[in-house]
Amino acid sequence: MDFAHPEVTAKAGIKALQNFLISIGMPKNFAELGAKEEDIPELVRVLCRGDGRDGTISGFVTLTEEDCTNIYKMMV
Repeated sequence: MDFAHPEVTAKAGIKALQNFLISIGMPKNFAELGAKEEDIPELVRVLCRGDGRDGTISGFVTLTEEDCTNIYKMMV
C-alpha cells in the first residue's frame, strides 16, 4: 500500500483483478462482456435500486449511484 499515493495502489489492484479474470477465462471489460456505455444507467439502476435498495450499495465502502456509474464508465 502506497499511503502517499493511494491511486498507485488502486491501479495495481485493478490490473491484478484484470489479470486474474483473464487467467480464469472471464471477460475483463464491458466490450468483452458485450455491454455498451448506453447500458450503464440500467445496470446502475438494477445494482443500486433492485430488491428495495435505497440507491447505495455497501461493502468495504458505501457506493452511491454516481460512484457506480463512474466505475462502470471505467469498464467501457
